[in-house]
Amino acid sequence: VPYNVKKSTTRHNPKQRRGDNMTDNMNGVDAGRRQVKGDKDLPRDGTLNSCLLFEPPVKAGNISLSGLHFIANHKYRPCEYTHLDNILNPVWAYLTELLPLWLAPNMVTTIGGLHCGVAYALLWWYSPDFDESTPDWVVLLAGWCTIAYFTLDCMDGKQARRTGSSSPLGQLFDHGFDCICALFFMATIGSYLMIGGTYWYILLQTTLQFAFFMAQWEEYHTHVLPHCAGKWFGVTETNYSLGMIAIVNSFLDREAFYHRPMELVLAPLGDSMLDQLPTALRELELRHFLMAGWGVTSVILMALSLKRVLSHPRVSSTKLRLHALSKLATPFALCLAAFLVPPNAVRTRYLSVTLGLAFSLITKKMIVFSMAKMTFAIVQWDAMPFLLLALWIKFDERLTKMGADFVLGTASLWYTLRMLRWVNVTINQICGKLDIYCFRLKKRKED
Repeated sequence: VPYNVKKSTTRHNPKQRRGDNMTDNMNGVDAGRRQVKGDKDLPRDGTLNSCLLFEPPVKAGNISLSGLHFIANHKYRPCEYTHLDNILNPVWAYLTELLPLWLAPNMVTTIGGLHCGVAYALLWWYSPDFDESTPDWVVLLAGWCTIAYFTLDCMDGKQARRTGSSSPLGQLFDHGFDCICALFFMATIGSYLMIGGTYWYILLQTTLQFAFFMAQWEEYHTHVLPHCAGKWFGVTETNYSLGMIAIVNSFLDREAFYHRPMELVLAPLGDSMLDQLPTALRELELRHFLMAGWGVTSVILMALSLKRVLSHPRVSSTKLRLHALSKLATPFALCLAAFLVPPNAVRTRYLSVTLGLAFSLITKKMIVFSMAKMTFAIVQWDAMPFLLLALWIKFDERLTKMGADFVLGTASLWYTLRMLRWVNVTINQICGKLDIYCFRLKKRKED
């Protein structure tokens, strides 16, 4: 319903046609729009607009009044489900029935996130820079926490419907946790492959976080969130596979297994087959070959997302396509900046955390702006600290490794405080609009 709509006091001509009376007296938008004081008060979809440096100003908080209107009326529209989704759905429903009815859905999400936090802290303790062998039990725990997190992630929506507390905040909370938990997934992979201190880890992190941003970018333009590519591969398969692979790795001699050259791995194919392979491929270690495969797969998924957006009816002209592509400029710049930093110039963990928090912040903003239908600026100033630090570390030969670690650590602290502040203000705005609590159940007020 538009804002500032007043009831009509105009007396109608008794001879007026019945159709006109019905139009003016109904509760729809058309009657109200003619009585709004200026078009600026109407809720506007700004997702097809573009701005270079700054988004349209908001009177208070992070979300405009129009944005809060769209969030309050938002309906989640996922893509099709995979075969594994359909198989596991009764399992998730059964587990949800075991939860107490007083438990808020966002608390279910938070408990899942705590699994990631505990495992991430242990991985940091035993392998600070992803270049040391991690105890088997830590890798096993990380695999279990991956499975537990995603299972709880699939249960929170069912708990919301079960308790009658479904709200758009749940989707924001869910996907917001996914942003930050990506750091845990990368730490798990990096720890058992031991690829810290190399560009391979940067490839792992940038492709994962850029692909996740593109999924939200796709929903921003199409209003449909993709979570699978066909019936056989999607988010469910990816997350459970990561968990199971980590569990299997806890029983392996990971250093001996992953440090083997591909020539040794492919030896059973015979010398005639090996001789036809490029020397670079034969000398590549298994862990690096797997990362190359990860990179190629990520690029294919991102290309499919790009195709779906640029061919969507809402993005039908060349101008709108350019507007859509321009919103990828800042995350792409973050990826390039990460590759600018020489791996031996900093500790991998400091670079990973700073980059991860910067990506998480702008991705959270894209998630909120997608639901609020607000214009997302091409230049995201929250990315500037990381971009400037990457240039400084790259080109200032006087900056020591300890100094680079210090400035990245300081930037990580700033990003943490900035993100907590931004998230807190955003959640308070949405809770106020929907008249709900974030971590407690509360019935909405009757209109």
